[in-house]
Order: sequence, then C-alpha cells, then structure tokens
Amino acid sequence: MKRSTLAIVLTVCTPVIFIQPALAITTPAEQDKLRIHTSLPRRTTDALFSYTAEWRIDDGELYRSTGLSFLNAHKFDEATPPHAVTKKLLTSMKDGMIQLDPNWRGITITQPPEQAELIIANKSGYSLTTVTVRDYSNQGLRFDLADKHFNADGVQVALDLVFSADVEYLDGFTSKKALTASQGEIEIKIDDQKPIHIKTDGKTTRELEQEIAKQLSIAQLAETPLYPGMVSNDTRNNKPFDGSELQFLNLAAKSIVIDITDPALGVLAKFKFKDENHSVKVVEPRFMLGALALTVLLAIVYFRRKNQQKSK
Repeated sequence: MKRSTLAIVLTVCTPVIFIQPALAITTPAEQDKLRIHTSLPRRTTDALFSYTAEWRIDDGELYRSTGLSFLNAHKFDEATPPHAVTKKLLTSMKDGMIQLDPNWRGITITQPPEQAELIIANKSGYSLTTVTVRDYSNQGLRFDLADKHFNADGVQVALDLVFSADVEYLDGFTSKKALTASQGEIEIKIDDQKPIHIKTDGKTTRELEQEIAKQLSIAQLAETPLYPGMVSNDTRNNKPFDGSELQFLNLAAKSIVIDITDPALGVLAKFKFKDENHSVKVVEPRFMLGALALTVLLAIVYFRRKNQQKSK
C-alpha cells in the first residue's frame, strides 16, 4: 500500500478511534439540601428577613432567587404558632421565583405541614451552589443538612454579624447611624454541645466576632468573604462585605444554632456547597478532528513530495 493511500485510510479510521462520547454526570435531586428552622421575631418594628439561593444547571448557567419579608413581633400574638412565620418566608421565595422561566427554576422550597422549617433542595440536573440568609428580626435560627454532617457533605459555613442600621438607616430621615451594638446577647450552639454566650453591650461587630472565635475553636475570623456578595443597588438588602466574618470551613457537626437578642444587630448566615457535578468531557471531538486532519494533511504533502523527488 502506498504511503499516501495509508494516510487517507488513517484519515477515515482515526476519528472512529479517538471520538468518544462525553460522559455527563446528572446531579440527582435533593443531593444538596439545607433546612432552616425558624421562630417568632422579637423585634417590635418591621425588620428585614431575606434569603437568597443560587444554583447552576449542570455544566451550565448560574441562577438565583431571593425571598424578602418584613417581620414585626407586634403582628404576631402569643397564640401564633412559629410555623406561621415560616409560611410567610416560604411565600416570599416563591414570589421571587415567578420572574424566572420554569426551566431555570432548579430548586424546590418546601415546608412540612405545621412545622417551622424551610427545606431548600436542588432538582435533578441542577446543583445548589450557595444560600445566604439575612436576619434582622432577632429570631432564633437553626440550620442543618437533614442529618448530614456539614464537613462530610462538603458544605462550608460563615456567620457575619452586621448592624441593623445598615439596612434601616435612611439618609436625611435618621439623625444618627449606630456604629456599635446596644444591649443583648448572642448564643451559638453546635449540635448538642454547650452553647456559648456573648454579651453585645456597646461592642462593634468585629469585636463580637473576635470573642466568638476565641470561644469556638472550630471558627476562624476571616477578612475575606466565604463567597462574593451579590452586586445590587439595593444595599438595604445586599450590603457590602464589612471586612470580617466567622468561617466554619470544616464543621464536623449536623447543626448550628444562632440566636441574637440585641435589636441593633443582625446576622448573615452563608452556606457554600461543593458544586462539583460538572459534565466530564473525555475528549473534545472538534479539537481532535481538527488536529488529526491537519496532521494527516501534512503527512500526505510530505509523502507526495518525497515520491515526486524519487521519480525524477
């Protein structure tokens, strides 16, 4: 067989050898899940509670939705069950998702009957990437992954203490913006361990975070956020990073509780999921075909010139 003929045969046969199908991994439904256990608000003014979930279509675009509510303790009497607040928060997120095309809605938000519990989970073919919970209502909050350990499931956690004035202060309407806490307490509990208690009186958020980090060896004070905050003109909801937050990057626990009683303080609870379910491409067929075609073409030219030189 002539070398030029052999090269042509290789041109036809080699793509069959090298082209392999892309192996796509589809994320199973409810692989990523976060449960938020809520309670009644303590603040007696309209206080913001919002939460943002972000998800990604497998190997595709990122999408997000925010649920936003205002809670006031005066609007809930003693007979109000805690799950009434949860229902309000559930409705706010569903309202926020209306603007998204149904094919882009990659998460489910559910509330078990008569339970003060919100469950955020991914749909099949989507991955939950982050969840940010912003609470300025002074309600006790507990977070878990439905009986999974945070570290075993690759979920990183951060708590950022913030001033309520950052979302309530209106230039020209409020005479003074508070730069320190007023009076109250912060309680943080990991699983069934003994909770820690921090007095807030007159301290800055950074000072409070430093105290918590000293009492909780599993927490570290970080000067960069766990993940970038949302870019938005609505700074009353999406405030810029204030320079420090508590991070739990390897939290060997099933739940974390935070309860703040100081009306001058709020908290941002952040959860970063591992987001590793990308499509795995064994080869890139178009690139391989182009490279092979170029190689074979050069081989044909080379052998033809060599044959022409021999025939002279």
